Amino acid sequence: MRTQAGPALALALAAAASSQLRLDGGEPEFRGVFAPVVVTLDEADHDYRRAIEQTLPPPAAAALLAAMATFRERVHEVRERARAEIGALFRRNGLVYGGFDPLDPAMPATTALSHVDGTRVATLADAARSEIEALRAAVNGSVAQNLSPQQMEALVGAKRRRREAFEAALRGPLEIIAAQHPGLTAARTDRTLYGLAQLADGWY
Repeated sequence: MRTQAGPALALALAAAASSQLRLDGGEPEFRGVFAPVVVTLDEADHDYRRAIEQTLPPPAAAALLAAMATFRERVHEVRERARAEIGALFRRNGLVYGGFDPLDPAMPATTALSHVDGTRVATLADAARSEIEALRAAVNGSVAQNLSPQQMEALVGAKRRRREAFEAALRGPLEIIAAQHPGLTAARTDRTLYGLAQLADGWY
């Protein structure tokens, strides 16, 4: 199973934070702030997978973890394909796409692209997200058929705890950034925390 997000997630978090906080050019500065946090995110996901093993009988746990592994590999493939296609359009216009996750709503500005390429970027990103949503719906439907209501409730709780761990881990880097940029409002920082936690959720 793809379990360690590695440097790519740190780059995506830095790019998304720069965009959502409206701190143009902040992506390179933020990479070092988010890099250590990825280890904590990996650990939270490990705890989630361990909760699955502790909640379900071994055959059911193995089947669910296998389905998750297949889903994560497909997400990775779709993400990298979209990143390559969108990155090529940015390069054609003399621009750099950066570390953005094409499956995340946070995107670099496309105003400097030609109208045709800007439209193409939006189309590629929307198609990639729709593909992932269809895959997720199929996996969730298959999994739900084989679990009892009590097991579903326990797994929902485990996933909620993972999300809370993500938010706790990501709060630290945002506090560092906010201290360096005193003009940031608490409301914008809170919205950014939500967005970054969503991004992390989609990565695992």
